[in-house]
Amino acid sequence: MSALLEIEDLRVEFRLNTGTVTAVDGVSLHVEAGETLAVVGESGSGKTATALSVLRLNPVPPCVYPGGRILLDGRDLLRMSEKDLRRVRGDDIAMIFQDPMTSLNPLKRVGAQIAEVVRGASRAEARAAVIPALREAGINDAERRAGYYPHQLSGGLRQRVMIAMALVGRPQVLIADEPTTALDVTVQAQILNLLAELRQRHGMAVVLITHDLGVVAEVADRVVVVRHGQVVESGDVLSVFEQPAKDYTRELLRATPRLERA
Repeated sequence: MSALLEIEDLRVEFRLNTGTVTAVDGVSLHVEAGETLAVVGESGSGKTATALSVLRLNPVPPCVYPGGRILLDGRDLLRMSEKDLRRVRGDDIAMIFQDPMTSLNPLKRVGAQIAEVVRGASRAEARAAVIPALREAGINDAERRAGYYPHQLSGGLRQRVMIAMALVGRPQVLIADEPTTALDVTVQAQILNLLAELRQRHGMAVVLITHDLGVVAEVADRVVVVRHGQVVESGDVLSVFEQPAKDYTRELLRATPRLERA
């Protein structure tokens, strides 16, 4: 099966007044439709810079891309015009982040924010898409909660709103950047299980970015381990968990207990 999303020898630099910082140094990875790929590494390893590069969300300046390609169905996103890339964002590739409070507008009701991302539809059609999206994201009493502001929802419900917002456009690829870090263990399990169910239901590819190798044990098909902006190990989850080839991977496994299923 050919890759849906493929990153080839990606380099990402931040050119600051104090000098150039290489955040990503030749990363290559791929993900297929219907597959979950976990990209794992500690803070500063380059995993988030890699994820943000897919939709060119790293701040420019100071970010530059001196090398590599990011291919979606053969189209190079790094060389795509901003106009064309805007069509890709949300429609072909969607992204959810670690802290929904930094992504959601605190002054708008969550239902209105979801309706805003529905493209190619009338206002009435966009509104009609909100409640089913919230329900699919596992939010009970969706009609009432669509009228809530972000601060009126728990952390877990806010993350479910972000998932609803990401999926309302039916993307081919969902990038989840540390989606459970700020949540307690029980809610972590619920969110990860929800992502697994939605991936299976819609056949989309999921790229899960995390610093915790333990949380991917039951939801990912393959793992890419990143350190200092480079891939140090990759393989199917079972192989990496049972027979890690690198000391760094073994350290991550020792440092992160496996997530207990709720």
